[in-house]
Amino acid sequence: MQVLENELVRVEINEMGAELSSWVSKKDGTEYVWQADPAVWKRHAPILFPIVGRLKDKTYTVGGKAYEITQHGFGRDLEFTVNRLHAACAEFTLVQSAYTKGMYPWDFNFTVRYTLDGATLKKEHITHNTDISDLYYEVGGHDAYNLCLCPGEQITDYYVEFEGTQALHPILTDETVMLSQEHGEIALQNGRLAITRETFKDDAIILDDLPVRRATIGSVKNAKRITMDFADWPYFALWSAYKDFDVPYVCLEPWSTLPDGSYLDHAIENKVGVRKLAPGETENLVFSVTITD
Repeated sequence: MQVLENELVRVEINEMGAELSSWVSKKDGTEYVWQADPAVWKRHAPILFPIVGRLKDKTYTVGGKAYEITQHGFGRDLEFTVNRLHAACAEFTLVQSAYTKGMYPWDFNFTVRYTLDGATLKKEHITHNTDISDLYYEVGGHDAYNLCLCPGEQITDYYVEFEGTQALHPILTDETVMLSQEHGEIALQNGRLAITRETFKDDAIILDDLPVRRATIGSVKNAKRITMDFADWPYFALWSAYKDFDVPYVCLEPWSTLPDGSYLDHAIENKVGVRKLAPGETENLVFSVTITD
């Protein structure tokens, strides 16, 4: 683990997957990051790279050649190289290998930079094309934050608040769990999506039309807040495991790209929102999270 720390918080990041694994307030010892109970969901905050979500027929093509890759890509399951910049900043870098080339044909340099400033953690996702041809990639966050932060609370005391909107319009999935071109509607109360056991019964809530690129997890019983700002990211999702018991976390997920749709072919360049980098080109997509105690 790499530790970033100041007078307010202590953050731990695992070199495996460059995954945020702990975020503890020094005010009262509250742990804000889901602690990966394997009976519920075994991850904390995986980074999705170089694809987001499922693939149609578990396959994509590049120039007509087919490739298979694990859901959400291989980045979350590989060890990154660490470069400590200073006490409150660390970079984690992944490059191609024989293993990645079997699933993803490009040479690349993918760096995740964490910077802690007060109670705000900035996460930069820097993709550099080191190949000789145009590179297509996708990247996303999948950060799981705890609910029931105080004794005696239930998940129904919590909500996710969206500024500037009174309804969400999630993209619907079809019978194969692929995205369709249809949207549903979820009414909000004062901009808030209430959390219940049934909120994620149909899997993730995937959004492509938020007017304000900010989401806040809050409670009606305490003043603690977890606020994510994601202006760089065109898509956003909410998710939690659907079980026959209350699951006390919610994932906030900014995405560069949508998962696959049944109405698309397999060509990676036709994926909705896929990013393209020319040889030598670099792109940095940033989001930040602020904890309010």
